[in-house]
Amino acid sequence: MRGATLLAVVFPLAVSLAGEAKPKPPFVGEVTGDRVYIRAGDGINYTVLTVANRGDKVKVLGQRFEWYKIAVPQNCTVWVHKSLLETSPDGKEATVTHDRVNIRARPSLRSDVMGQLPRGASLKVADRDGEWVGVAPPPEAAAWIHAKFVKKAPERATTGKPAAEKRKGLSIEQAQALLEGAARAYKAELAKERDKRDFSGVLATYQKVATECGDAALAQRAERARQRLLKIRDLHEALRAARQPLEEFEQKYKKLEEEYLRRAREAEEGEER
Repeated sequence: MRGATLLAVVFPLAVSLAGEAKPKPPFVGEVTGDRVYIRAGDGINYTVLTVANRGDKVKVLGQRFEWYKIAVPQNCTVWVHKSLLETSPDGKEATVTHDRVNIRARPSLRSDVMGQLPRGASLKVADRDGEWVGVAPPPEAAAWIHAKFVKKAPERATTGKPAAEKRKGLSIEQAQALLEGAARAYKAELAKERDKRDFSGVLATYQKVATECGDAALAQRAERARQRLLKIRDLHEALRAARQPLEEFEQKYKKLEEEYLRRAREAEEGEER
């Protein structure tokens, strides 16, 4: 009787746990959290590409451990070195001229690689930055999101647009007002001490305009501004990371110096006695 009671309790629990198992890709997923980072790789140390919010849809293509591989949201800009491209006369299209060309998250050789392009691949040019060409994400590029923030979207919702491809809702006037506010907020952050600057709010505003404005020119302007600010933020964080060991060294040196002086005084006092 006792065994039967235990089975009656355990069996439904096992069925419940099995029902909570993560679905196997590919499928259309729905983001279940707020301000969830979409990254260039399967780990928290990879570059943040954009931020997804509750209800956004993502195209899940694969899985690696606790991370889902997804199609890159189309509001993102990815980067290819211009020496590996041939650009059309109007500058709107580009063709890959080499084999296995790296797609990067930022316009830098140190940036994360998100995939590779074959010779002859066609790309839509979205931006330029020095020696780099920003392009709309091709199918060869992949992004990643933590699986705990994604569930399988209901069947009726699987036709919804992916994250950052929502129905356009901002008017030109609203978008312009948001961009002006973002510019003021950016200047306000620059006025702060370096370690107290936080550009997350400004980036969120640029992303909102880029994804929700019905005017293509304003949306593109917002995405270019977002890309520039992401580069500035990356440099800011790199400087902070480089400075931290120096600060730690200075603190250790100061403690050692204090210890040295203390012992020197003790030794001097001992000789006097």
